[in-house]
Amino acid sequence: MKFRSERDLLVEALSAASRVVASRSVGATSGVLLSLTGNRLTVTGTDLDITVRTTVDVIGITDGSTVVPARLLVDAVRSLEAGAVTVESDEDHVVVSLGRARFSLRTYAVVDYPKLPPVTGVALSVTALEMIQGLNQVVRAAATDDARPLLTGVLFTHDNNNLRLIATDSYRLAVRDVVGVSEVASNHDLLVPARALNELQRAAGSLPSDAEIGVTVTDAEIAFVVGKTTISSRLIDGNYPSVLQLIPASYPNHLRIAKDTFLTSLRRAKLLAKDSTSSVRLTMTEKSVEIRTQSVDTGDIEDNVDADYDGDELTIAFNPTFLIDGIEAVPGDEILLEMSDNVRPAMVRALDDSQFRYLLMPVRVQ
Repeated sequence: MKFRSERDLLVEALSAASRVVASRSVGATSGVLLSLTGNRLTVTGTDLDITVRTTVDVIGITDGSTVVPARLLVDAVRSLEAGAVTVESDEDHVVVSLGRARFSLRTYAVVDYPKLPPVTGVALSVTALEMIQGLNQVVRAAATDDARPLLTGVLFTHDNNNLRLIATDSYRLAVRDVVGVSEVASNHDLLVPARALNELQRAAGSLPSDAEIGVTVTDAEIAFVVGKTTISSRLIDGNYPSVLQLIPASYPNHLRIAKDTFLTSLRRAKLLAKDSTSSVRLTMTEKSVEIRTQSVDTGDIEDNVDADYDGDELTIAFNPTFLIDGIEAVPGDEILLEMSDNVRPAMVRALDDSQFRYLLMPVRVQ
C-alpha cells in the first residue's frame, strides 16, 4: 500500500478513528486499519463495542491494507511539518515520511484485525442540527464510570411524534424532546452508549445547519452516518430506570435570572470548590441571589447577582459543576431555577421552552 495525503486531513481521519481504540487493547485491536482503494483511504478504529470508519481522499499509488498502532501513528503524522505525507507499507512495517523526516513503524497482520461487518437495516435521515443540539444538552448527564452500566447510556425513546433523549448519572437528569423524528425509536427504546454519541457530536461539529445524519438501527446495534464518517455501536442491553416520575408536577419557588451573569458568578465560586464534595450555596431574596462557596483549605467567596425570586425564604446548595452544566445547556438569555425546598430535586429550564429539562439533586450542607 502506498499513498500521499495532506498532513492535516490525515491527522483528522486518524484521530477520529483512534479515539475509540481502548488504551488497554493489545495486538491488532490496539491499531487502526488503513485500507486504500484507488484514491480513497478508509481508516477504521474499534474497541469492539464502538467502531468509527472514516474516509479521506488521497493520492493513491498502490492499493492495500495495513494495521498500525493507533496512537503512535497519530502522534507521528501530527509531528511532521505541514505538507504532503507519504505512507508506504510492506509486510510488517509502515513508513511515514515528509521531507527529511521518516518514521518506520511495526505493523500488525491484517488477518488479525477483527471482522466488522457494517450495520444493515432500514436507513433513516434526521436533521443534524436538532439531533446534535439535543445530544449536547443530554449526554453531559450520563454516568462516566461503569459501576452502573445502564447509566452510561442515553435512552432514545418516543413521545407522540417526538424523539425523547434521556440521560442520568443518579445526581442529575437531562431530558430533551427532538421534534418530529420519533421514527428513530418507534419500534423499541434504544440505549446508546454516551461515548458513541460523543463521537457523533465531534463528527457532526462542522456540518452545515441543513445537513442530515443517516441512522440505521437493528435489535443490537445502531449506526450513524455523518458525511464521510460512520459511527456504529452496540446498544446497551437492559431496562433503563423509570426516571421521568422523579420530575415534580410543579414547584413553589422560582428564580428567574440572566444566564450569562449567573454562569460568570458560578464559575468564580467554583474556583474554590476544589473537590467533588464541595458545593455552591444559593440564598434567595426577592431581587437577588447570594452565591457563596466556603473551603477550609482555600477560603471563601461571596457574590450577589440581580434576579427575580418568587417563593419562600430558601438557601440551597448544589455541586457547582453539575449546576453549571445544566445552565450552559439551556437555550436563551435567561433561565428559570425551580425549587421545592433544599433537599428535593430542583429544575433548570428555559423560560418559554419545555423541550429541555434538567433536574438536579441539591447537596446537603450543615
